[in-house]
Amino acid sequence: MQSWPRVAALISILTSVVHGVGSPHAALAQDCESGTFSSTFELIEKAIFQRHGCTDDLCHGDAVSGGLDLRPGAAYESLVDVDAQSVPGYKRIVAGQTAPSLFWINLAAKTRPNEWRAPLRAMPADPQPALSEEELEALRLWIEKGAPATGVVPHTDTLLDACLPPPEPIAIKPLPAPAAGTGLQIKMPRWFLDAHREREICFAMYYDVTDQVPPDLRMPDGTFRYKFHQTRQDPLSHHMVPILYKGTTPPDSPLWGEWRCSGGARDGEVCAPQDTSSCGEGLCRSEPQNSIACIGYGPGDGGIGLTTAGISITQQTAEEFDYAPGVYNSLPMKGMILFSSHAFNLTDKPGKLEAWLNFEFAQTAEQLSPAIQVFDASAVFKVQAPAFGTDEPCNISVFPPNARIFELSSHMHMHGKRWRTFAGAFQCEGGAAAGQACSPFGYDLASPDVCRGAPCTATRRPRVGDCDLSGNVTVDEIITGVGIALDTASIDACHEADADGDWTVAMDEIISCVGAALNGVPGRVPRTAEDSLLYVSLIYNDPLVLHLDPAIAMPGPLSDPADRALTYCAVYDNGFTNPAEVKRRSTSPDPPVTLPGVGGKCQTPTHCTSGRVGEACSGRNQARRDESCNTSAEVPDGSCDACPLTGGVTTHDEMFILLGQYYVPSE
Repeated sequence: MQSWPRVAALISILTSVVHGVGSPHAALAQDCESGTFSSTFELIEKAIFQRHGCTDDLCHGDAVSGGLDLRPGAAYESLVDVDAQSVPGYKRIVAGQTAPSLFWINLAAKTRPNEWRAPLRAMPADPQPALSEEELEALRLWIEKGAPATGVVPHTDTLLDACLPPPEPIAIKPLPAPAAGTGLQIKMPRWFLDAHREREICFAMYYDVTDQVPPDLRMPDGTFRYKFHQTRQDPLSHHMVPILYKGTTPPDSPLWGEWRCSGGARDGEVCAPQDTSSCGEGLCRSEPQNSIACIGYGPGDGGIGLTTAGISITQQTAEEFDYAPGVYNSLPMKGMILFSSHAFNLTDKPGKLEAWLNFEFAQTAEQLSPAIQVFDASAVFKVQAPAFGTDEPCNISVFPPNARIFELSSHMHMHGKRWRTFAGAFQCEGGAAAGQACSPFGYDLASPDVCRGAPCTATRRPRVGDCDLSGNVTVDEIITGVGIALDTASIDACHEADADGDWTVAMDEIISCVGAALNGVPGRVPRTAEDSLLYVSLIYNDPLVLHLDPAIAMPGPLSDPADRALTYCAVYDNGFTNPAEVKRRSTSPDPPVTLPGVGGKCQTPTHCTSGRVGEACSGRNQARRDESCNTSAEVPDGSCDACPLTGGVTTHDEMFILLGQYYVPSE
């Protein structure tokens, strides 16, 4: 998990990249202390591998320690998507992902020992010093932007004091398909995005993977089941959501428009969507159209809306969805997928968007409980941040009885600076805002206090062995708790005996159960913000995907909904900490599809962006409002261009969506 002090220390040099504002090479002049290089990877080879002795003969030079050769010319092929020899089950570097990359973990463990732990040893080996924060951050950016062999990852030059050419769109290394019989791959057809352009589009693709599914894993309903899902896409993407089409319109209906080949020797030619071989090495897809979350695309009979969850959602360059043991998901062996793809290209050249989706089969014995996606968009457009101010909306999501949450994540846009998710239902206690969701930590920056001075509180029921939530602890329930402690009974027999939620029952917890049997079940107790905090994410376009092992266990059907709730809050900064990041009418892109009152250019700017920066504008027309921003009557230096920040679908507007996954154990 990223820490706020570390991010704050780097935010000044990463702002233009992370938030997509301006040209990174115009922001800071380079002194080229480390030299001039043609690509980020060439720079990393010199400024990190060589500087830290990794290419020495006795390390990863002639000795090729652990089978890893980090010498120039050999390093890339030895690193990216290559199985590690020292720790089975890992790859050295997974393009687009740091968390499963052993090389990254080993280096991060020495620089940030409180955040990362190496399976064998932290690197570089002593007496070599740890990588600096700047070096590690440059390596992280390179990996998470696809670990390209060539090309420039923005701001790695600044971090490593070097000079690089201007960035160009990076084409990621394709995701290798699973071995035959273990899984299958579905590929998103490519599309192209012009330079200095943001676009959200939708297009359809027919697929048929029946012959790739072993006969014994083909379900009677025409689906296959999988236990692991992995995605990889080109780094221009803001998000990619494959949505299973559930309507009845056939692929050859004219309502889909024209179908053409994407890629391969027949690129651009008309194709037949259900003939999956008609494009040769390319793929047959419908023509991309501007769309928000595929709403209204094609025949419009798929029941798709802003709250529709896809097969998955990939906000980073790559992602893994690893289900809890016994949990699976399903996908039809043939059908249609609508790809909702949202990207922005800050470079001077057009860029390609392409994605790969892998699915690993769940064997019959592993198919116990279906996975359920968390996609809470009930407060998606709740943010209201004035120009040069901040806002921290909160919302409460209640889960079904017995839910087991095994993944949490979040979705914001470029003004989203901090996301926090808490266990429990935190609400204003009394006052004019009684019952509204609120932040238990209070409000910082310029965010208004939702509770208007009233306390923000939540309570919980102590877990003391009341297995059936009857209000009493019986001898049988104590015996069940003892059985769990002795491993003769499953924790699922009585989660109420597990006071601290660690999926075990210890002696002190048995004593609490006995006390509740003798003295009665205690009443509800206050939750604290510190103990309730589950999740923190600080970078909008690289949100933390928290894999919870063990899963968070929600109580059963008789429980209070407040004990099955999560409260989530997010800070949106509309130019408060950095006035250059305020939403501007002149630079706000129009949404791909107009939704009344949702995002885009504000009708009337409210504050000055030059001259009297940050002050309110006044006047009946734009010329008068600009004049009101002048620093003096003699100097016409004013501009009234700053807008309030509201919900919307472009990166200059905002979204507020809780993401994750859970399951409900089968009876």
